[in-house]
Amino acid sequence: MGQIGRSTDPSTADNRDDVAGSEVASFRYNNPGAQYPSARAARFGQTGYGIIGGGHKIARFPSPVNGAASNFDLLSRSYVGMRIGEAGTKWTGAHGFGVPGYDPNATLTKEMVDDPVQAIALLKAIAGRESGKGNNLTEEQWRQAHRMYKAGSADAFLNSLPAVAVAQPPASGVPSGAGLVQRARAHIGEQYVNTQVPKDDPHWHGPWDCAEFVSWLVYQEAGTLYGCVDHTALPAKADAYTGAWKADLERLGKRVSVEEAAATVGGIVLRYPPGPGKMGHIAVCDGNGGTIEAKGRRYGVVADTVHGRGWHTGILIPGISYDNAAPIKVNPPAIIYEVGAPNMDMAVVARIQAALAAKGFDPGLIDGEFGLNTQAAVLRFQEAEGMVVDGAVGSETAAALGVSLGAEVVQPGVAVAETGPAAGAAALDLQQLLPLILMLLSKEKPMAADPAKPGQGLELLLPLILQSALTGKQLDITQLLTVLATGKPAAMPAVTPIANAPVLAQPVNTVPAPVVAQPATPQQPAAAPPVDLITVLMPLLYERLTGKPLPGTEKPDKPAEPLAPAMSRPSVQLSAGMLGIVTLLQSAGILNLPFNLGAIAGQAPTTAAPVSGSTLATIIPIITGVIGATGGFGAIGGIASKLLGGLLSAFGKK
Repeated sequence: MGQIGRSTDPSTADNRDDVAGSEVASFRYNNPGAQYPSARAARFGQTGYGIIGGGHKIARFPSPVNGAASNFDLLSRSYVGMRIGEAGTKWTGAHGFGVPGYDPNATLTKEMVDDPVQAIALLKAIAGRESGKGNNLTEEQWRQAHRMYKAGSADAFLNSLPAVAVAQPPASGVPSGAGLVQRARAHIGEQYVNTQVPKDDPHWHGPWDCAEFVSWLVYQEAGTLYGCVDHTALPAKADAYTGAWKADLERLGKRVSVEEAAATVGGIVLRYPPGPGKMGHIAVCDGNGGTIEAKGRRYGVVADTVHGRGWHTGILIPGISYDNAAPIKVNPPAIIYEVGAPNMDMAVVARIQAALAAKGFDPGLIDGEFGLNTQAAVLRFQEAEGMVVDGAVGSETAAALGVSLGAEVVQPGVAVAETGPAAGAAALDLQQLLPLILMLLSKEKPMAADPAKPGQGLELLLPLILQSALTGKQLDITQLLTVLATGKPAAMPAVTPIANAPVLAQPVNTVPAPVVAQPATPQQPAAAPPVDLITVLMPLLYERLTGKPLPGTEKPDKPAEPLAPAMSRPSVQLSAGMLGIVTLLQSAGILNLPFNLGAIAGQAPTTAAPVSGSTLATIIPIITGVIGATGGFGAIGGIASKLLGGLLSAFGKK
């Protein structure tokens, strides 16, 4: 990573300047799209070219901002009007590959290249295809690159930037915030390594880490050790650490808001370490919402932004002079996932955990809970990727994981079958569903050893299974997985019985008398709406099976009269498990609804398979469970025994 360079002479297209290293070529040469050298690219700061695999040339730029701007210009000049698939194949030199995520038959237009949102997304896809590991630009750098392309050259872009008031330290020798910023800017583009820096060496030019960089700046400007673990150590040996910055803030510092620090030239913003011995992050502010910071191995020392990132506090250093400034509004992250963060979506956390596991960073149980194990996996991943190592998943870490932090759009209460083939989209996106399934499996608990305590999983499933069985509506897969992932009973929606559904009479007649027996209830006023059969059966069936009231129907003033739960019987547990599997298959569209209920409810069949198989798969566990719940197996055995004894006796008399 380097500082943005100015326009160069076209002769740089003939200047061979190889760059060695283990990083991918597009990163080493600050050329996201890995374009060839050309006289035109000199407008955007080309400094030469190198030879990479296969003898191909690649243009070299001082900063990826310069390289991306030249890439945008090349797209505009040579690729507009082509189909995107052809453009991607031509650009990458690959056979049969276009631009990932784009319709190969769509046409690349000038409007797309000139629109920063569309153009940046397109070039990101091309850059990721070239490197095989994404890209090394921040969002602000992408925006700068597009503005440089629109300006027409690196010189035009740099000349358009507003002058930044950065003064030398006063002649009196009074340290200043402006002096901190000036010193920081002189090191943009230098390497990041987790290291220890001699604070008293004015000629040090890297490598740096974030805390060492800012502590070195403070010592050089003010002659003070700040943010170091041991203040009695020699400046050449003092070890800086974000945790020590936090401690010094309590002991020495001047705490200010993040907004005030962001508006102060030389103000400092700090993100605390997520735990003892772990890394936080720290940056110097330029007073206009920008930062200068040693950001990570992937970035080096860069100019970035204070916006859209998580900061805990602002700091001003005692003994350093700062110009007064009105606080500016700092835009917080749109969303961030970390230990203790509020309102985290468990499904998103599960996707993060699954992505970490897939990349070899074990988060422990994939359970939708952002705990210490998940944080540790995130820290290891960020360290391996050379990112800010703070244990939090914001937009940059999520992008590196290939995870979206947005919630999946699901209409509440709509069954999967209702959004099936007729809607023109797949009912289940298996890529989105996989983390939830992993979460479900990792939270699975064995049935209790005591047969009088039914398994938690079945107990949670029962309200949804009963609702589905009694109404004839397929189970909402999102609601099902949420219930199992959170371990909380489902809130039962209002039920509307299917008109003229003949099958409802059958389950009612098979319910044994003890289930439907209930205490007399006060008479309802004449104007009250009638209570449908399903509303009555739901709590009764659930209580009979589990020995507990249906969630949401508990009556605190009712005397405790625990029932012996029918589900404590192995035959009923087995039947409930079978019914749960069948219901899952129906919700996934693998089996149709039984008794032709889908047609009655106006739902299209989900498979071409006959309804009879699903009907049989539903009836068998229901009948088996009912017989087991009523002790019918023992009664049948007694009858069979008597019949057999009678037959033997009859034969004996002959």
